[in-house]
Amino acid sequence: MTVEITQVNSCRKNLSGEISTEDFEKEIEKIAREYSRTAKVPGFRPGKTPTGIIRRRFEKEIQDEASQRIMDRVWQEAIDANNLKPLNQPEVKEFENRPGTPFKFTLTFEEIPPLEVKDYTGVEIKQDSAEIKDEDVAQAIDQVREQYAQFVPVEGEARDGHYLLADIDGLTEGENTPFSDQDVTFIVGNSQSVAEFSENLRGAKVDETRSFEVSYPDDYQSKKLAGKKVAYTVLVKEIKERQLPELNDDFAKDIGFDDIEAFRAKMRGDLVTQAGNIAEKKAREELLDAIIERQPIDVPESLVTEELGECARRMVNNLAYQGFDVKQAAGFDWKKIYDEQRPHAEQSVRRMIFLDAIARQENLEVSEDEVSAELDKLASQSRKSAEVWRAEFEKANRMDELKQGLLQDKALDFIYRSANIRME
Repeated sequence: MTVEITQVNSCRKNLSGEISTEDFEKEIEKIAREYSRTAKVPGFRPGKTPTGIIRRRFEKEIQDEASQRIMDRVWQEAIDANNLKPLNQPEVKEFENRPGTPFKFTLTFEEIPPLEVKDYTGVEIKQDSAEIKDEDVAQAIDQVREQYAQFVPVEGEARDGHYLLADIDGLTEGENTPFSDQDVTFIVGNSQSVAEFSENLRGAKVDETRSFEVSYPDDYQSKKLAGKKVAYTVLVKEIKERQLPELNDDFAKDIGFDDIEAFRAKMRGDLVTQAGNIAEKKAREELLDAIIERQPIDVPESLVTEELGECARRMVNNLAYQGFDVKQAAGFDWKKIYDEQRPHAEQSVRRMIFLDAIARQENLEVSEDEVSAELDKLASQSRKSAEVWRAEFEKANRMDELKQGLLQDKALDFIYRSANIRME
């Protein structure tokens, strides 16, 4: 048996093997004896079928199994003997198995490229200052006021922005059975509704009934209504408008502050902290990218593919959260999305490789206390306890992944603390 490992590029290697005809025949004979113990062959009792008949009857199955066993064995021996750290299971690149000739094969696989990071301390980087303007504070305060808005009855006619409580009866074109919905809330002039519906309810008063038809476009989000007319009868029961609380000391006290100035000061402080965190996160990413740019490396395609898959899952989850069904969307071009996201995925993989290398070079480690602290943090952000989080990570065999993420954070902290930061 001969085995050779060759370097294709900095990430990919090939493992080529050649097994003599005699050794391959021994593997064939061994498997044939195993088959003979359990194989059911007409005319023979189980375990009594001659191996010659077994080999003829199950020739392809035995050949395939012998090939796979030999490749698996050679692969495992090569990992142990050469200290390989493959990122994935090998792919069969070449395969030659003809009777009377040596069995030849080539496996291809990827490893993280060897890397010794240079010049990663004292790097000069600029960081935005956490400057907050008065209008930023005013906008944040208005967002809080929105949370405490009240709905008050309106005298007179319905206008855009008013909230109508109504009973709605309707009959869809092409159907014989009418439908009825009670106590439906509708916002007049809502951009997400068909304009005709609002047009027919502007000017309505409480206890007024209006009858009208609405024609829905062919591409309307509800397939049940798309391209159809619906005859509506709407009874307006309430008209309300949304009012924000006045910005005064009473409002500030209602939400837990001494006065309006204390509320403003807290909002400004929160915005400064948030802006500082955003600026620091941006500076950290630019710092790491600057280090990477000085020392370009290839990235394993398998890790890029994983990152693209993770990106796609995040995108699908976000769209689902917004009520968008990707499966029903025509013309959703995943190839285009992958092509657009590939540079980001490649850079994400580079960042991971560099941080792992820096952590190794600086002998950084993650302690059990730091793992426990991270689990406590996850618990504080969710309804699950730290113990439940730990059990879930262990069950999914993701504890190493958690520790690796914490180690990379430590490496990023290290280069950020050692950087020459210029505030702008």
